[in-house]
Amino acid sequence: MYYNKRLQTYTPASYTFSLSDFSRGINREIDENLLSMNYAKSAYNVSLEDKSLRSGHGIDELELPHILFDDETIVYELPENTDSLALWALRVADTKDTVKDLLIVYCSDKKLYYTLYFDAMEDFVEAEVTMDAEPVILTYMYNGRETAVICSPKDTMYIWNGTPTPVDSEKALHLSSMCSHYERIFASSSDNKNEIRFSQDFDITNWEESSEAGGFIQLVDERGYINKLISFNDYVYIIRDYGISRLSAYGDQSEFSVTHINLTSNRIYGNTAVLCGDRIIMLTSSGLYYCAGSSLYKYDFPINSLINKDMMEYAKACYYDGKYYLATRIDFDDDQQIGCESETDFRNNVLIEFDLETQKFNITRGVDICSIAPAYHENTQHLLFLFHGNKKNMIGELTNDGLLFGQSLAKSWRSPLSDLGSSNRKIVKSINLVTESEVTIILRTDEEEQTLQVLPSDKAQTIQCNVVGTRISIEFSTDGQLHISNPTITVDFLEN
Repeated sequence: MYYNKRLQTYTPASYTFSLSDFSRGINREIDENLLSMNYAKSAYNVSLEDKSLRSGHGIDELELPHILFDDETIVYELPENTDSLALWALRVADTKDTVKDLLIVYCSDKKLYYTLYFDAMEDFVEAEVTMDAEPVILTYMYNGRETAVICSPKDTMYIWNGTPTPVDSEKALHLSSMCSHYERIFASSSDNKNEIRFSQDFDITNWEESSEAGGFIQLVDERGYINKLISFNDYVYIIRDYGISRLSAYGDQSEFSVTHINLTSNRIYGNTAVLCGDRIIMLTSSGLYYCAGSSLYKYDFPINSLINKDMMEYAKACYYDGKYYLATRIDFDDDQQIGCESETDFRNNVLIEFDLETQKFNITRGVDICSIAPAYHENTQHLLFLFHGNKKNMIGELTNDGLLFGQSLAKSWRSPLSDLGSSNRKIVKSINLVTESEVTIILRTDEEEQTLQVLPSDKAQTIQCNVVGTRISIEFSTDGQLHISNPTITVDFLEN
């Protein structure tokens, strides 16, 4: 008797995983093996707002249409032989009630320079004032005109209407932060960092301490020094090292009162505290928070662990077009040097765009921003920057072309290293996607790595590959433009 013996073989189970929603963004707070591959472990210079993967923001030199000649543009030249440190865009009215939109820069030579924003004047003019420290500037309706009020932690106060010579108030106030509130100016003093000073009602040049004029309030408790004052919802919010207090200050100063909103062990960085519509947003040593009235809340901001805490003092922020923009430093763990990271003394290396409505964020990597300011003129608006490092003599503006001063930024999106819910070894067999640009795909596992170059096509492409491992990660990168949609990964699960 004969038996028909057949060799038993194992047919691997094949699965196709879709990366159809890039808008989920980055998450570094959850173990990567627990995340869907639709999340990113790292992503920069890409847009994560819709489900496809596109080029992100760029920055270019500020260039505006000429107000007099339709075929010309204005390119602003910053002062030579000095470093530009801080930038403001604001509106004032001179003594003839002529409204001026000004760009103002403070430079390392301790001078203020100004030019007209969106006008025929291109060169910056030196204002006849010297400031021994970086100033704070606000606009105030003084004598019926919009006026710039200028002070610094080491200088007197100046009143300025865009003429060559600001008016010296002859008040050696030494103020480090100011806000306008109910016809007074409230300010923090660099001479006493636990003290709030305030001017007389309707007279911001009178800071005499009396019941009929100005005065001061001492805040001596465990919340620490005062770093920023913000007028919001009928109160002056006092941003301190380790907490927030709130000053009720309207009417007679005898009725002023202070309440404490929050006490925290996390350091709050005053340069990042910004009024954003119906809330104040700020960066702390443990992440991004917001204050909306009488409470402090933490955002789900899953890249907190990447922000370099030792460099937070250089962080700057502003509110623009419904988004909170934060220039800070992130420690990427990819051994890459993008843009400014090749310089030895860079401070910041990213601009984070945080959308208040969707709470999604994008990261522009490779820019060392030292000052950031929104600028508005009639029906136009721009987000403006100054830079530390080799771009220090340029004014930049936010763009959507993925270029840094005309040069393409390196772009990358990298998934977590995931076992896809199974401890089985796996073979990545193929990748299918539509890409409108040339892209590099890097497949990584805990055993090996494969790099694939894919050319653009308006049709779906299937790229064959053969990478083995238990845990799998995929990265899309390019030095050019980027637009990828509907990628899928076909994986065979092997028998253990």
